Amino acid sequence: MSAPASSLKAVIAALSGNVLVTLIKFIAFSLSGSGAMLSEAIHSAADTGNQVLLFLGLKRAARVEDDSHPYGYGGERFIFGILSASGIFFVGCGVTLYHGIQSLLHPHVAETGPVTFAVLGASFLIEGGVLTFAVAGLLKQAAGEPFFRFVRQKADPASVAILLEDGAAVLGLVLATAGIGLAHVTGNPLWDAAASLTVGVLLGLIALYLMVENRELLLGRSVPADVEQRFEDLLRARPSLADLHDVKTRRLTPEVYQFKAELRFSEAFVAARLEEALPSQGLPPKGAERERALTDAARHLIRTMSEEIDAIEAEIRRAIPQAKHIDLELEHLTAAAAEAAEELRVRTG
Repeated sequence: MSAPASSLKAVIAALSGNVLVTLIKFIAFSLSGSGAMLSEAIHSAADTGNQVLLFLGLKRAARVEDDSHPYGYGGERFIFGILSASGIFFVGCGVTLYHGIQSLLHPHVAETGPVTFAVLGASFLIEGGVLTFAVAGLLKQAAGEPFFRFVRQKADPASVAILLEDGAAVLGLVLATAGIGLAHVTGNPLWDAAASLTVGVLLGLIALYLMVENRELLLGRSVPADVEQRFEDLLRARPSLADLHDVKTRRLTPEVYQFKAELRFSEAFVAARLEEALPSQGLPPKGAERERALTDAARHLIRTMSEEIDAIEAEIRRAIPQAKHIDLELEHLTAAAAEAAEELRVRTG
């Protein structure tokens, strides 16, 4: 299943905004010579490249499953998410910190003026608009669920990356403006360098967080605890089931879940299904008629079990729309059926 349309729109909006902001910031740097402004320009350039990677990941993950990938290509989103986070770390964080350190070692007062602050203001409006768009998309996906819990547990990693990158961009602009302003007022270029270093550290923390999150999803994180509990509750509520164990879950993507469990059918359920199929006058003592009666009973039992499993899966999918892959295995079915058959044989003679 492809990512939510809001995720793709958020990536496209962020990509478009960052292309424009990157050009504006590089122009501002050429006019001011500010290290913080150069850091901001590099930050936006890195964001642009990262969002290209996120866009490619979403498009590749949308491919339909085939024989070689029966569970689809959803993992592409996490691979490209890691690549994007690496770009933030090595380009955004690394280069920004390098220029901040260079500004500390070789300080010089940047040339600032109305154009510089106008560029910062325009960039803030663009980045703020993109951030607002990303937040609105996530709020819509959350559908009333607490926002931060949804972002932490269920949101599409591409949307989270956009949220964090745009949030860092807006905060970075505030820091850059403060650094440039203080350096201009005090004549001390260390304020500009400090702003650059702070932006670099912020980008590094975001990159590490996104790397860890995408790694966890790529390895196969379990579904949210409340969803797994709902899955178990649905199974335990079925009158046909006596017990279940070895429950395993996995998020193939934020929209596609995989569930697995081993089930033990109720002996009473199995006995009732056998009684429906066995002759009311009892089994023939021997010969072809007895074999035919047993075969008919077995066929009826197998069909009934299959229909019950289909009904269970349908109920799970109604309650959990993300449950696209459900693997239910039978435990002790043969023993239960044998005991029920023996009981019926004794009762019917």
